[in-house]
Amino acid sequence: MRHLLVVLGLVAVGTALAGCEWIGRGEPKLLYRVNCGADKDYVDDDGTVWKADQVWADGQDWGAVNGQVVHRAGIETIAGKPAPGVYLDERYSMAAYRFKAPNGTYTVHLHFAETYDGITAAGERVFSVQVEGKTVLENLDVFKETGKFAKPLVKKVSGVEVSDGELTIDFVENTQNPEINGIEVFQH
Repeated sequence: MRHLLVVLGLVAVGTALAGCEWIGRGEPKLLYRVNCGADKDYVDDDGTVWKADQVWADGQDWGAVNGQVVHRAGIETIAGKPAPGVYLDERYSMAAYRFKAPNGTYTVHLHFAETYDGITAAGERVFSVQVEGKTVLENLDVFKETGKFAKPLVKKVSGVEVSDGELTIDFVENTQNPEINGIEVFQH
């Protein structure tokens, strides 16, 4: 595939030059932003809307496959700041999330924070995440990666190829139940 690049009025065809941007490629398009476990939409400090969670059902564009939800109202701070609402809600014990998505390439942002007071050390909750059948996070231990309780962890998964009209994120329990606080899906 050939790309067109315009640099200060000059036209070049071929590979990108350092410090230049592709015209027409643009930013990825947001398809979904979900506050996992929430029963109502959440607007963060930047004015960004996170949709309330829902269970996957026929006729819906997205949803969780099974699992339980919880709101952690007693947490006042996350990483020393007023707690962003997306990290106060959680879905756990789910098998998957499904999103209707046109065939193409995607980037997925997975938001985690260990906010269950029953997890007090590394190794107490470990799970794996698969996106479109590929393991992208093996033996994820949020507490171990962040080093503390209630600290956000965002994992970016790029180059996700969808070829069946549905983007699927599967969760595999290793120790304790998988959990997730937020999901963002961007189309390229």
